[in-house]
Amino acid sequence: LPCAYLNTQGISPSGTPLKRIDDVKFYDIIMRYSLKLPSFVQYFIVYGKSFFLHFQSSS
Repeated sequence: LPCAYLNTQGISPSGTPLKRIDDVKFYDIIMRYSLKLPSFVQYFIVYGKSFFLHFQSSS
């Protein structure tokens, strides 16, 4: 019974493993582009942080 439970948990699209893979892909893409377009990535990071701080303070 525990083996069957583990098998169904591994096969089922629970979302957390898929999200983890998506995060790794997103991070990999950012790192690849940061080597090619450092100024764009720096702008994106600074703009993203300022936008997040503005959104956080307004709520």
